[in-house]
Amino acid sequence: MIKKLISLSLGLGALAVLGAGSVEDDTDYSSFDYSSPSYEVNYKTLADEFDDNSIAAESKYEGKLIYVSGPVGSIDKDILDNPYVSIRGEYDFASVQCFLTDDEVSGATSLSKGQRIVVAGVVGGTTLGVTLDGCKVISR
Repeated sequence: MIKKLISLSLGLGALAVLGAGSVEDDTDYSSFDYSSPSYEVNYKTLADEFDDNSIAAESKYEGKLIYVSGPVGSIDKDILDNPYVSIRGEYDFASVQCFLTDDEVSGATSLSKGQRIVVAGVVGGTTLGVTLDGCKVISR
């Protein structure tokens, strides 16, 4: 019985960790000017800033629209079926997860792993890595 409870607790904990970056987002991103980012940064630089001092990086970036450049690491959906593109190097742990707007999902079908892109998005949660919400692909 105790083993079952421990297994259940571990399973629920794993789901909580996996779903931490997967929050339904009802924000209206149409009010953001995607042609005028607060910052333009490489994915590795952004991830390193959060790794070095997440308090300072959150203060600088959180809630701001930024451009992030780098290679596509994956194109997928999270456990809540939210589509995203991750930007990361092939042998790199640094990563930025970009949750796409509904309008951008069809465009993601033309992306491929390793392709260099620039995305625009609003810096959101940073608990399990840097995430951008309301993402649009600016250049392919």
